Amino acid sequence: MASLDYAHRRLVNTLGPERVARGELERMVYSHDFAALPKLVLAQWRLYPDFVVLPQTTEEVSQVVRLSDETGLPITPRGGGTGMFGASVPNRGGVLIDLRKMSKVIAFDAENRTATVEAGATWAAVEGYLRSKGFALPVVPAAAPASTVGGAINGGGVGYGSFRHGPLRAHVLDLEVVLPDGSVMRTGDARESGGAFADLTAAFFGAEGTLGIVTKAVLRIRPKPEESKAAAYAFPDLASGAAFLTRIVETGETPFHVALIDREHLTFERAVRAETPDPADIAIVTFEGTKDEIPLQEKAIDALAAAGNGTKLASEVAADLWARRHIRYGARRLSRGLVVSSNLVPVARLGEAIARTQALIRRHKVNAAIQVALVDSTTAALSPYALMDDTTLSGGTTLGFVKKMGDLAIEIGGHPIGLGLLMVFNLRKMHGRATGSMGAVKQVFDPGRKVNAGKTIEVWTKFNWPLINVIPPPFMEFGLNVAAALRRAKPFRDRFLKAYERQGGA
Repeated sequence: MASLDYAHRRLVNTLGPERVARGELERMVYSHDFAALPKLVLAQWRLYPDFVVLPQTTEEVSQVVRLSDETGLPITPRGGGTGMFGASVPNRGGVLIDLRKMSKVIAFDAENRTATVEAGATWAAVEGYLRSKGFALPVVPAAAPASTVGGAINGGGVGYGSFRHGPLRAHVLDLEVVLPDGSVMRTGDARESGGAFADLTAAFFGAEGTLGIVTKAVLRIRPKPEESKAAAYAFPDLASGAAFLTRIVETGETPFHVALIDREHLTFERAVRAETPDPADIAIVTFEGTKDEIPLQEKAIDALAAAGNGTKLASEVAADLWARRHIRYGARRLSRGLVVSSNLVPVARLGEAIARTQALIRRHKVNAAIQVALVDSTTAALSPYALMDDTTLSGGTTLGFVKKMGDLAIEIGGHPIGLGLLMVFNLRKMHGRATGSMGAVKQVFDPGRKVNAGKTIEVWTKFNWPLINVIPPPFMEFGLNVAAALRRAKPFRDRFLKAYERQGGA
């Protein structure tokens, strides 16, 4: 391996000094994603990159990747860093490629209803641009203000609008990808027909950046709706709210978005924002269409809510909840950390899934809230989040709760979202013997294990020595089972909310 000083000179020659960072502070910023990794596991990885680079073109990304052969440094691609389990965090240092300088809308095609955008653009920026042109995205990820186009595609996420318009992956028509050898490929043909020969777009969707670096995407777009409106309904308990969501599916109604939040979520939010509506178990339904269509849609949903003991809330409450849909984790201010367990579960078992989630929250003594959204007619996203203190060794035990939530999702016919560094063991539990074929795909695209290696399908340590260079996924699972047991052994819940109020919080 070349010296770091030599690697620095080569990177500066390629990008210029202003777009190559190696200072301690800059590197620290990229050593975690949305949730800090637990202190208990930090010793096994080198999370600080050696360098952070900010390319502005696909050619520059390609040049940086080609330099990896010369310097021997691994590559970690990164978008907005909104993931949870370390997929965009180095495990052996190396070069971290921050793609957020590549944030332009390259082409807008109103006739064919497509937009070509760079991977570092946020979904909120793309949506804002399209709406100024009279168009909109069919699906917008929940973390749109920070989530980048490339990041969400690599993470395989879901978003607002999928219940009506279909999953996000259905609206990604073509990708430009820098492969681990530095070459550039397109994965599809960017046409609505879906008839591209040997279309490889699906191979990169949800691959967590392990097969290559997405630099551009061609997205399907739609005409901007004439009107939109949100309605909110309070239910006596979360089970009644879940039954309401199930009835919406059964009747064939297709609002733009359907979500359910519990009273704990609003209790947390109110502690940091006094204007938050009164805590309750609330369903939020958003309608889109013409001025004549929306009242008819709303009337049908009103009737379903009333039949399930739901009480319609003031329009101002609904508008407030919908306006803050992208600010989902204000509760982070109550503690020194927060972790989200995102899972897809069958709608047919949604009530059971929620009841068992509540039982897991009680059993593991976590300060947690539950959020649910309908993804399509068969699938719901179940996303409880838990407050944690990630500055302490014991704070990491909260990840044991996340692990048990993933077990629950798989048991009832769903699966957790996200593998990264921490949850690789779930891959075999979800796909069984097919897991080996995923390793074979990685071998085809990245035989040198250069780009985001040691994640998603395997777990590398920071040590490049035999016997201790890889952690078998069952060992990771065992460690999180131990964390869950330690969590259950705690004598009481963490008192984040009360502590925040004592300190003079909102």
